[in-house]
Amino acid sequence: MRKNTDHKTFTIQFDEQTLPIIEQISEGMPGGFFIYHADGDEELVHINDTMLRIFGCDTLEEFKELTGYTFKGIVHPADLDRVEESIKTQIAHGGDDLDYVEYRIVRKDGTVRWVEDYGHFIHTEVYGDLFYVFIEDATERIGKRMAELERVNEALYGAQLREDYYKRALLHEAVSFVEVNLTRDEFVSASMLNAEGEVQNLFAFMGIKPFEKYTDFVAFWADFMEAGDLDDYHRFFDLERMIRSYEEGEREQAYDGWVTDMYGRKRLSHYTFFLEKNEHTGDVIALSVSRDITEQVERQSLLKSALRQAETERLTRNTFFANMSHDIRTPLNAIIGYAELLKGCVGDPGKVGECIEKINHSGEELLAVFNEFLRDNLNEPSRAELTEREYHLGELLREVEKSAERPIKAKNIDFRLDKSEIFHFSVEVDYIRLREILNQLLDNAIKYTPSGGRVTLAVRESKSSMKGRGLYHFVISDTGCGISEERLEAIFQPAKLEKNAVYNGMPGAGLAVVRSYAQTMGGNVDVESRVGEGSTFTVTLPIKYPVQGSYMEQEGMAENLSENAGEKGCILLVEDNSINRDMEAELLKHLGYRVETACDGVSAYELLKNAKPGRYALVLMDIQMPGMDGYETTAAIRRLENETVSKIPIIALSSDAMEADRQKSLRAGMNEHYAKPVDIEELHEIIIKTIEDIGHE
Repeated sequence: MRKNTDHKTFTIQFDEQTLPIIEQISEGMPGGFFIYHADGDEELVHINDTMLRIFGCDTLEEFKELTGYTFKGIVHPADLDRVEESIKTQIAHGGDDLDYVEYRIVRKDGTVRWVEDYGHFIHTEVYGDLFYVFIEDATERIGKRMAELERVNEALYGAQLREDYYKRALLHEAVSFVEVNLTRDEFVSASMLNAEGEVQNLFAFMGIKPFEKYTDFVAFWADFMEAGDLDDYHRFFDLERMIRSYEEGEREQAYDGWVTDMYGRKRLSHYTFFLEKNEHTGDVIALSVSRDITEQVERQSLLKSALRQAETERLTRNTFFANMSHDIRTPLNAIIGYAELLKGCVGDPGKVGECIEKINHSGEELLAVFNEFLRDNLNEPSRAELTEREYHLGELLREVEKSAERPIKAKNIDFRLDKSEIFHFSVEVDYIRLREILNQLLDNAIKYTPSGGRVTLAVRESKSSMKGRGLYHFVISDTGCGISEERLEAIFQPAKLEKNAVYNGMPGAGLAVVRSYAQTMGGNVDVESRVGEGSTFTVTLPIKYPVQGSYMEQEGMAENLSENAGEKGCILLVEDNSINRDMEAELLKHLGYRVETACDGVSAYELLKNAKPGRYALVLMDIQMPGMDGYETTAAIRRLENETVSKIPIIALSSDAMEADRQKSLRAGMNEHYAKPVDIEELHEIIIKTIEDIGHE
């Protein structure tokens, strides 16, 4: 939009005799002068010689070639719309004053210049609507004015940034504010809150000379840091690292460090850096905000300790009662089942003795469960008893690997499981304790390893001095942040954590339980670690080898005890407990069924997947098994492509006896749920009914 000026206004009356006079007068003017039509293509009517000099042209022909001899050709394309709007406004409103507008032009040599334009609109009878315009090259004058405006704008922009920083600082309850120019290594300002809560110059308060450089400021405060934190301190506050962080989009940086204040007290300070760039200069600038969080961290530590203790107690209680039914019903099932078998062994003293031996063994197991229950609830300080059963280490390791699959993928960690040095996979071990040890150590390794790092779980078997046992070494290694040597022992103490500036936390929670479990199992835990390189935890355990073959296989009880065994079809019995598996198989054979067994879900799935149609009439499925549990195995069977196999009747045969357990089995795709201990006649009725129901579908 053109603006009015104080230049004197005059009006020219144009006719055929007037134009030659105007042309003669304009040639003597020191500035540029031209006349153009206010409509159409805005063609020029006349220009003076000064216009040629302004545009760097030697002849009128060169000027016409450069501009097209139109007003639009005179104005820089980027400024044309703005200038045209001024023309429209003048036509609409009229007036006698000269209007003023600034715009750029492009000379013949390609240089861009600024001009000042004073113009006026008139209507003539001969030439129609015209504009006559006086222009002058004002590049230097406008350049100075724009430079001054740029300086003012930069100052205003800096003030705006500082205001924004201080607002954010106040939101962080900061006690000190430090503003620096990282690109130029310049110290800009430093303020703090004094004892009265008033903002004061930091250097004046401390009675020291202000710093000129950011790096000098960092070096000064290094003398107040704890010696053990110095490497982390210098790494975090490094000027080049800060600039790289901004360029990588990490605009907010945080660090916690212990410092000695001016009163000699050790305080924990939290530093936050807000990184921005001055768009005018391109410099990376930062505001460092610090807070004293000593009391806050102490309160949080006490609260977390209390919450952790309460959560541990809750989980322990829930886990105990969740497993209590299963642990009692498993040996009880064997007692009742072998008592049932005794009915068919009358007159055979050898087989009666074998059944009594199994009943006695299961009774001792049941007594051990009750003894552990009483000891735990009476808070007796005696050593916890182990629940050692036969398991396959390969299945346990697959289960541990599966539980860690999601966080491994989320952090793009290179995970490796090495089982190449295991020679005996079948072992008798406290499965729950061993699984918890490996889960906890693997969880810590993943948690404190950065994205793209490496975590390894390796198992090595060696000879043990204990007869019937092997020495197994479970080694969990990572390339994480590591633990300082002086704090390695502390990580096994409850509620003791390693502080680290980069990862803000270290392994600690759960390691006390890991050591306790390992010691209960007769082993130990060793750790090697280097800060910044990673850690290696080694759990060494003496683990039993199972007795070769089951009791029945050793003493001939695997023979059919019924002359009509196999007449009613084949049942696949899936059971991980060897005593229960043998007992239940014999009871089923007494009923006339042929029985095949599987010790876990994976084996059962493979048998069914490769079975010919009609091989099995029904599946009796245990629930709590290592690797694939009963629910997962059933779901996998239901997904098989062979419909004859995928629709096979499946009955849950489990120590889980609640109605919620039954519903869970049905939701998993099973046809029925039978709770141990086994009443063979009752189970037989359910088997018959289930097979008949499937046959009627």
